[in-house]
Amino acid sequence: MSITLWVHDTVKGDYPFNLRCFADCDINDPFFDSLKEDYPDFEKWFRRKADKKEKAYVHLADDSSIQAFLYLKDREEEAVGTLPPEPRMKIGTIKICDTSKRRRLGEGAIGIALWNWQKSGLNEIYVTVFPKHKDIIGVIETHGFTFCCKKDNGENVYMKDRRKLDHSDPKRSFSFISPDFSRGRYIPINDVFHDKMFQYSELKNTPQLESELPVSNGIAKTYIATPAGKLDYKEGDLAFIYRKYTGTEYKPSFKSVVTSFCTVTNVIVVKESGIEKKNFEDFCNLVGNKTVYSEEELRDSFSKSNVYVVEMLYNGYFGAGNNVNYNKLVEKGLWGKSHPYNQKLTREQSVELLKIGGKDVRNVIIDKSKPC
Repeated sequence: MSITLWVHDTVKGDYPFNLRCFADCDINDPFFDSLKEDYPDFEKWFRRKADKKEKAYVHLADDSSIQAFLYLKDREEEAVGTLPPEPRMKIGTIKICDTSKRRRLGEGAIGIALWNWQKSGLNEIYVTVFPKHKDIIGVIETHGFTFCCKKDNGENVYMKDRRKLDHSDPKRSFSFISPDFSRGRYIPINDVFHDKMFQYSELKNTPQLESELPVSNGIAKTYIATPAGKLDYKEGDLAFIYRKYTGTEYKPSFKSVVTSFCTVTNVIVVKESGIEKKNFEDFCNLVGNKTVYSEEELRDSFSKSNVYVVEMLYNGYFGAGNNVNYNKLVEKGLWGKSHPYNQKLTREQSVELLKIGGKDVRNVIIDKSKPC
């Protein structure tokens, strides 16, 4: 089944994408009507997947109707167009509701696909799409897929190869980190905001709030920093997300943890030493739907003397049981005495932190000239 981007008219939904059996998805849901029209064998294909107990990533609306659907084929070895047979991951079917565009579900679906591909260890991932679907072609090209050939039925074949990653833009090499990064930084985020913003960054034995905010769905994030002085973050920094525990039941040194790692893609000065570089309207436009703050919270942030917008890409997360708490950071010499904004990690320290968090660094930073 080819990758296809369709439109529908629902808005609200639960988060995150959940793995569901095909058999638990209602083939009679109007969501699938356009797929049935374009692919005469769609129902047969769908029922075969159901019989085999296969699963897809699904996002549901409040009324339990399907709002987004992503199917991945973990391994396929057949020839595709002029591509010779080789083990590859395939993005099979993706469908996103039209009014979900502002909810960033398409971006989130591509992120899930590329995270799965990275974990698979396979060199290549591909999709096939008809030329008329310009929106989805734009999304996949933004995330590093390149046209490689055509199929006999007129579909274009787009592929991404971990051996030929394009590090000119972090989105094009997502979810891998550029081997050219030179330092790491910490981004401290209070637990309630963290859990809305990084919902794949789970914690062990810690309940987390689910969120319907668009920022939860996408892989591009925006952080608002209001430091006491000038912020020395720069494009290309590896940003470790530090979840600050604000409760009183446990010691913060055990419950405050690094959960995730991101690539800084841009740092925008909004205010510095009380001098406005951007007005409030510009500030809100910069933040868009990539942050968790309400308008009231944005106004409070804007009132500070120093305000920066840090744009970043959500490269990965350690996962429940692998998060690195404050005590461990201190023990390993990865946490200084200054505010998190002012701490800098060398490349070597950043790599060490990734390893402590359980990551196979060779599968996160791919560069034969710089072994980890």
